[in-house]
Amino acid sequence: MLVHVVMFKLKDRTQEQAQALKAKLDALPAKIDLIQSFEVGINTVESARAYDVVLISKFDSMESMQAYQVHADHQEVLAYVREVTDGIVAVDYEDVS
Repeated sequence: MLVHVVMFKLKDRTQEQAQALKAKLDALPAKIDLIQSFEVGINTVESARAYDVVLISKFDSMESMQAYQVHADHQEVLAYVREVTDGIVAVDYEDVS
């Protein structure tokens, strides 16, 4: 199982903007059946170094994740993400448990 973790730092660091991004991300599993597990969270501790929204998703394989990344619905959300964020960090790892 491949785990894909992405953290987003918003330009407008408001609760409303975080909720708007969460809503767009939360819609993806219903549109993309490659996703095995999907969780989106909003940061609860204010800090200059904190990111605002986190996405944790799981895929059967690297190939599945790569297909997800080029899927039209993901690309549409990604275009929105690029408009509303100042920073994005990601990590991908194999869950062997």
